[in-house]
Amino acid sequence: MKYISIFGDKNLTLTSIQNMKHHGSVRTYPVSDDRFCVEYPDGHIFFDYDTDLSDWQDTLEELPFQASAVIMIVYRNAANVRHVLTQPDFPQNVYVDNEFGVLLPLQEFIAAGMPMEE
Repeated sequence: MKYISIFGDKNLTLTSIQNMKHHGSVRTYPVSDDRFCVEYPDGHIFFDYDTDLSDWQDTLEELPFQASAVIMIVYRNAANVRHVLTQPDFPQNVYVDNEFGVLLPLQEFIAAGMPMEE
């Protein structure tokens, strides 16, 4: 499994992901209180929500705001993640860390071609 991380302020919640339309998905469901799954015909995405940011101290220092939550997007098919990130109902005021040294606001990440592990 591969992953990217999404950092946001208090407005970033798992509910904001759950309330998305998830176009093209086969099924969506909560796995636990802090994990949500979106299944597609060619794979699934887990959204893991956390407010304990102690593992990301170096990343947090680079953010221009006080992050209060992170959602790790765990995936197998990068195309599905790219599809989700470009949906109009995806949270907009977030930063994306692709785990390869790229930390960008969402729109800049999209404009850069959404580099992530394939």
